[in-house]
Amino acid sequence: NKNFNKDIGKDAIYSFKRASSILDRETKKLAKELTGRPDAVLFRKDEEKFLFEKLNDIRKSYTVKEDKKDTDDDNAEAETESSRNAIKWDSISLKIYNGDKLIRTLKRKVPEDKGLHKWTWYMDEKGGDRPSRTIRKSTRESGGVDVKPGTYKAVLEYGDQTSETMITVASDPRLNVSTKNTDDVYAALKEIENIRQIAADATKQLVENKTIAEKYKTELTDLDKEKYKDEIKASKDIIKQIDELLDIYLGKQDKRQGITKTLDVSVNDRIGTASWYIATRQNGLTSTETTLLQHAKEDLKLALEKTNTFFNTNFKPYYQDIIKINMTKGIDEIKTFTLD
Repeated sequence: NKNFNKDIGKDAIYSFKRASSILDRETKKLAKELTGRPDAVLFRKDEEKFLFEKLNDIRKSYTVKEDKKDTDDDNAEAETESSRNAIKWDSISLKIYNGDKLIRTLKRKVPEDKGLHKWTWYMDEKGGDRPSRTIRKSTRESGGVDVKPGTYKAVLEYGDQTSETMITVASDPRLNVSTKNTDDVYAALKEIENIRQIAADATKQLVENKTIAEKYKTELTDLDKEKYKDEIKASKDIIKQIDELLDIYLGKQDKRQGITKTLDVSVNDRIGTASWYIATRQNGLTSTETTLLQHAKEDLKLALEKTNTFFNTNFKPYYQDIIKINMTKGIDEIKTFTLD
């Protein structure tokens, strides 16, 4: 504006700078909060005092908001920590210990009715996962290998209250079972549990990546079916290959009705048969159980080799091509599976 008085503008800027400088100096003097006012002698003009008061109000308002935000954050964090440490009275747990080692945890809701209630521990340890065509989300701990004869501690927990007792597990008195035979059966069942867990991990990775491939196929079809027809076909091929690998672990899905039978023996069948024979041999292992366990391990080893080859040779190149299109779902990690 050509009518603008430059001297007035310069004075305003100068007054603002002095007021801001005085505020900064006074703020340093006030150790905790902005409460005092500087001596009026510091101000040369009324506008400097006016600007000082405005800046002071703004800074106090900002400081209060920041303090309130910090307080709210601290309260939220305290509430979160409190909720984590809060005593829960809606459930009870039964924990089984072998010495100091926790081997089994059972949980249930608190019974609605008062009185005596029955709760059974089937004399087993915590178990592992099992191969499946679906991703299972279980809130309960699975059962595993039967415990060996001995004394175990059972601890019942309810809120902050506990009650414990000792449980003695004995062998069938009608049978003359040696400690060595018991140890051999237990060790073999733990080995079965281990290879079953490896098979479960492998099938889980296959199912997860099959789900991803199906998602890619659907999204690409919706995006542009003609433009991405090669990628859609590649997704279908990957899904088919994963289904074939899952058949090796779990057997082919038979859609026939009635009583049916298939001659194909899956890895899961091998593991299940070996597990049943070993678990029922209270007088120790024979060559039959040893052979069945060896067959299960050999079949699983071949299945794992095919699985690893598929992921390295087929799936990874497919994924690298698909991810360039910036699809919504990524892959965290591709694991390699071995029996070692």
